[in-house]
Amino acid sequence: MGGTLHVITAEAWEHLDPGASYFQIDYLVEYATQSPLYMFTPTSPTKPVPLLASGQPTVSPDGKTVTVHIKSGWKFSPPVNRTVTSKDVAFAFERMYNANVVNGYAAGYFPIVGAKTAPGDRPIPGISTPNNTTIVFHLTKPFAGTMVKALTLPGTSAVPANYAPLAKADKSSPSTWDSNPPSQVFTGPYMIKSYSAGRSMTLVRNPNWSRSLDGVRPAYADTIVWSAGNDPTVAARQTLASSNLLMADTPPSPVLQTAYQSHKKQLSVAPLGIYYAALNTQVPPFNNINLRKAVIAMQNRNAYLLDRGGKLVGHVATGFIYPEVPGFAQAGGNAGGGQDFVSHPGGDKTVACKYMKLAGYPNCKYTGKYGQYGSVLIVGSNASPGPQEMQTVQSGLNALGFKTTIKAVPQQTMYSKFCGYVKAHITVCPTAGWIEDFPDPYAALFIPFSGQAIVPINNSNWPLLNDPKVNAALNTDAGITNQAARLKAFAQVNKMIVNDAPAIPEVWSDNALLEGTKVKGVLDPWNDDWNLAFSATH
Repeated sequence: MGGTLHVITAEAWEHLDPGASYFQIDYLVEYATQSPLYMFTPTSPTKPVPLLASGQPTVSPDGKTVTVHIKSGWKFSPPVNRTVTSKDVAFAFERMYNANVVNGYAAGYFPIVGAKTAPGDRPIPGISTPNNTTIVFHLTKPFAGTMVKALTLPGTSAVPANYAPLAKADKSSPSTWDSNPPSQVFTGPYMIKSYSAGRSMTLVRNPNWSRSLDGVRPAYADTIVWSAGNDPTVAARQTLASSNLLMADTPPSPVLQTAYQSHKKQLSVAPLGIYYAALNTQVPPFNNINLRKAVIAMQNRNAYLLDRGGKLVGHVATGFIYPEVPGFAQAGGNAGGGQDFVSHPGGDKTVACKYMKLAGYPNCKYTGKYGQYGSVLIVGSNASPGPQEMQTVQSGLNALGFKTTIKAVPQQTMYSKFCGYVKAHITVCPTAGWIEDFPDPYAALFIPFSGQAIVPINNSNWPLLNDPKVNAALNTDAGITNQAARLKAFAQVNKMIVNDAPAIPEVWSDNALLEGTKVKGVLDPWNDDWNLAFSATH
């Protein structure tokens, strides 16, 4: 089809290094410019298809060895230009374990022998490359059934081993490979030609990409131009009035209502993850579990849903396995597990008071100490509906006597500098959202709630929950291969996490997206955002 595809957003990018990328908006770029071993596609949203890999992985009977063959002849973009080998894939895994690359998921999804003690720029003992097109992973536990799904993540995209500029970048902490995206090396249909942090990006065709060798992505557009950092209301209205725009983040509620009433053909709505208010379990006052339960009980989650746009964009959550994830029904469906502190979506002062008393506050008002900020510090997105969501959460906290301070920042900054930076010790992160990395309850629960997934930078366990029983159950259940037993087991883990009260489960989200009248936007159902390599202009 050719032509130029125009994308507009309020949010901007957090990490465009494939080894560090772990943000929905970033993924739109990564899956257009890089080539993981496997990929969930718009036509195969639950079963990964081989991309850089030449076929499905081979798994040993004990679930501890995974063998992948890659396609022969795949090439890196200029200036590298050479053929990709299995050693380049191995190096991608080494980079994910390099502390300077700040990867957020490698330890949770790739338990490779020797990986945790490898220095980050040396071979991992549990990875072997017997020839240029074969890579073998030896695991520390029977985890292959989960790992093969994670081979779709951007970090599995080959990067050139022994490439001097990359080696130099990775010696910095953090790696500077992220700082100038046009200088990176690409394996996908597009390359980043120009980039202005937080503002704009242009993608052009990768001259070394082969459509026939890829076999998955049609890559219709010749050029993709992205404008970021826009006012969300203005961006949404511009998209509805346009012929050639894709809006790749959620429109504010008033524009969404307009789209639903008058522009339904330009509106796409599909289930997508969860929004919750993370409560830092490691610092006062919410290192007290009963205070956390009191806050959850008091929260008006109906109001939070209205802040996001009402029933058009989701419904009130009761747990952390959400409707599109296998295991939702086993976890109790919409009703959840029946815990009293999550059973009243409008908030319940009586239940909240019960837990305040258990926490040692008989008058149901908090009079205790705070952490380093002198109050409960609430950090969230400055883009609508973030300010409204923060105020809703603040109202529930104030009703229980907590002193609060709100700090509004760009969404990507909220993750990278505050809620995802452990040493910042942020008390409450009320605009946090999580999307499963692949269609499985392990992917919905492990990274956000396992203590073993906590990393100092680019962390996604925002509550810093580190319950040994939850950690052990997640590890054990990841090895269950019988699907019925697996889903039942993870439903019990979900109940354990809800009982730990690490976050207010606010909304099971339905993500709304807008497109211009002459754009054919194609959704990735697993990520519920546009797949730029499948979308096109008419």
